[in-house]
Amino acid sequence: MKRGIYVPFSLCAAALFTLCAGCAAPRITKPATGSNQKQLPASFVEPVTGAVFVRIPAGSFMMGSAEDEEGRDPDEGPRHSVSISEFYLSACEVTQDQWDQVMGHTPSHFRGSRRLPVENISWNDTREFLKKLNRKSAVIFRLPTEAEWEYACRAGTDTPFFCGSDNRSLVEYAWFSLNAGGETHPVGTRLPNAWGLYDMHGNVSEWVGDGRRGYLSRPVSDPRGPEGSTHAIHRGGAWLYPARLCRSANRMSYAKDMGTHIIGFRLAVDAAQVAGLKEEAAR
Repeated sequence: MKRGIYVPFSLCAAALFTLCAGCAAPRITKPATGSNQKQLPASFVEPVTGAVFVRIPAGSFMMGSAEDEEGRDPDEGPRHSVSISEFYLSACEVTQDQWDQVMGHTPSHFRGSRRLPVENISWNDTREFLKKLNRKSAVIFRLPTEAEWEYACRAGTDTPFFCGSDNRSLVEYAWFSLNAGGETHPVGTRLPNAWGLYDMHGNVSEWVGDGRRGYLSRPVSDPRGPEGSTHAIHRGGAWLYPARLCRSANRMSYAKDMGTHIIGFRLAVDAAQVAGLKEEAAR
């Protein structure tokens, strides 16, 4: 089967608005310096689904919530330093149109715009999607880890939301119980965070790839929870949730075989995969 061809973002700007299925052009901050950072593109378009991917720079952050954060749950601590390697994350949640392109059907509860995020899917369903997409693509896509997800959501911030601490300011950045009207909304229609990621708070909660791990106070690098558990983590809150359940540190889990109209997902890919494609394109 012919695989998708790597397309640097710089060559795709004119086609971005049609390919991204609802995402506006990512707003990219200056990445950290370093030889690898200089070589890789800030963004690229995956040609099978048209998803836009944003480079997430390597760095470290404090994972979890402070003990005095309003709405905090005990499993959000202790706060601890986490180092994350560079990777790419899709700027928007996977849409119903993108799911249909790979799977040939739309399982979602909410219908209307094809730019609505896909939902009503289980964690196991995402594995089938990834299996089929990876047969067609030139890179291997995956779900982000829980630590990668929180790091990307925060985008350098240390507040309950990437937009601050005030619940009222969240309406500019997220679809949640206060403004969603009891339904999902087309992806990319709220403001992005500083790294060009949309709907990290609200719209649909997002499955992550690894299982729940208990936090320790010591620093860790690229941590992963056990993948063999019967339950999986989802992050970011949803259209149904109040603001406190949409916080950057909030953790929730469901059985891996459970699909619900509040959970979708977004895609991640290792930076090394993109580096390999760039080298292949240069030959």
